[in-house]
Amino acid sequence: MQRMKKFIKMLCAGAALVLAGVMPAPGQSVNLTESGDMVRVMRHPDGSRSIYQRQAGWRGMLCSTYSPSGRLAAVNDYKEGKYGQLVACIIYDSTKKNIIYKVSYGYDSRARLVEERMFSHPGKKLVQRVIYKYDSQGNRSKPLIISLNTGGNNVQEITPTMRDDVNRINRELGGGRPGR
Repeated sequence: MQRMKKFIKMLCAGAALVLAGVMPAPGQSVNLTESGDMVRVMRHPDGSRSIYQRQAGWRGMLCSTYSPSGRLAAVNDYKEGKYGQLVACIIYDSTKKNIIYKVSYGYDSRARLVEERMFSHPGKKLVQRVIYKYDSQGNRSKPLIISLNTGGNNVQEITPTMRDDVNRINRELGGGRPGR
């Protein structure tokens, strides 16, 4: 119960910043912390805002995105693995009751993010892939975003496994070891 009270207090603090107009410049953020809990408020160039909430000891994070007019647009519920890496995300609509998408994350043998896959819900059709490559110094490239046509019956299904993709990316990087 105490944890829920702290969570609500931090959420209210983030919302108070938004309502009071104490917002950073577009692309910037403001962080609030209290006893290891954190709320981060980010203003986007289009005027929309995202509030990220994390509690100490909680393996996850919530991101509530608001339209420029202040209306809740979506809620992302991120889950983290035991080493802090993202493992899944569920994206809800503005009612917080309906799941819109589910996202999975894939890593290479060096624990670097190599792919994000977004699936429609409840149809479980792959609708978007975001692929990352790394240079020989380990610097991540700009993401390659593949959006699949979700209209009508023309939905493409991707059948290679994530491991196949990791092996292909490693080969393209020039002799990198394939994943195991």
